[in-house]
Amino acid sequence: MVNVKLDGVEVEVEPGTTVLEAAKKAGIEIPHLCTLKDLYNGASCRLCLVKTTRGKLVPACAYQVYRDEEFTVNSLELKRIRKVNFELLLSFHKIECWKCERKGDCLLASLSQELGVEGIPVCSQCPLPPEECLLTKGILCLGMITSSGCDAECITSGGQCWGCRGPITRRDVLERAFKRYEELGFNIDDVLFRAEIFWNSVPAFEKLKKVAAEVRGGKK
Repeated sequence: MVNVKLDGVEVEVEPGTTVLEAAKKAGIEIPHLCTLKDLYNGASCRLCLVKTTRGKLVPACAYQVYRDEEFTVNSLELKRIRKVNFELLLSFHKIECWKCERKGDCLLASLSQELGVEGIPVCSQCPLPPEECLLTKGILCLGMITSSGCDAECITSGGQCWGCRGPITRRDVLERAFKRYEELGFNIDDVLFRAEIFWNSVPAFEKLKKVAAEVRGGKK
């Protein structure tokens, strides 16, 4: 057996155990996506990077320990690196949460909240399956253009928060969302009217209106 120390917490494991497995045994969470089937494979997401005592960054999901070792798992530096890596991953991910089968159980949404990365819409947290989406039933919903919430309790209704963070600002997501509204027969002016009720004083709302105008081929 070998002893692994993670942010000062010691855990005894079999030689050849990965740092990620050791962390799980110790009850320590390390962000990772390699368990997300069909999206990312082992050591490719680079979100689980930890630091050795020599200052080397290694992927916790692939680095195996064969002797007593110590690692830094959570620090401001590692959080910054993970945030940058996650933003790069999302830039290559086609975000269309409204028709994703993982709606309501999205690891990307959870990580985006944990790492403070904007771009995942509320649709990712919606418990309704794609075929039950309110939009497909003709009910206007702002989920496609609302930044995913913080899961805090709503101070008004007492229920779960669904978007107090305001509108999404990521252009490619907004473009796909507005095109989807049009495909479903919604007038973009109606979407903006509803959005303005909530976000008229939010700076990001101006960007949202600009993208909407370009999608429908006009300028305002």
